[in-house]
Amino acid sequence: MGTVLRNSIAVLIGLTVALVITMLGIQLNDSWIEYDYSKFPYEHWNRVIKYAARTPEVRDEFFIALLISQGIGATFGGLITASIVSKAKKAYAVFVGFILFLIALGDVIFTAYHPTWYELSIMPVLFFFSWLGGLLTDVVSKKLSPAKK
Repeated sequence: MGTVLRNSIAVLIGLTVALVITMLGIQLNDSWIEYDYSKFPYEHWNRVIKYAARTPEVRDEFFIALLISQGIGATFGGLITASIVSKAKKAYAVFVGFILFLIALGDVIFTAYHPTWYELSIMPVLFFFSWLGGLLTDVVSKKLSPAKK
């Protein structure tokens, strides 16, 4: 039972890190969010997306930043998850990417105004970068552990 709890907590921590990095990424430019949000821009996400899609230049700038921050978030979320779990590090890191993909897919389905290139690129970006986080953890842990003979 301890392993299941440890792995569940690892996934939740990885998701939290990925979502915080994504949230910080969309706050890079004050002109992307039209209202004075107090804590959390996701509380009015539909307004954020609609406002960000007002012109092609702002839309592309916002969604490129969103995609990059999702990739960085998936990497660090996968890295942290893989460092906490004891076995199947890459699998749990990719699981974090899968959950992030489901969240992004729900965003695309239920919120309008996403550009097509963003809709098509979220799956490969999230899966690849979360896998990369798991791979980095796996490689580093093998390098740091004493060589088995």
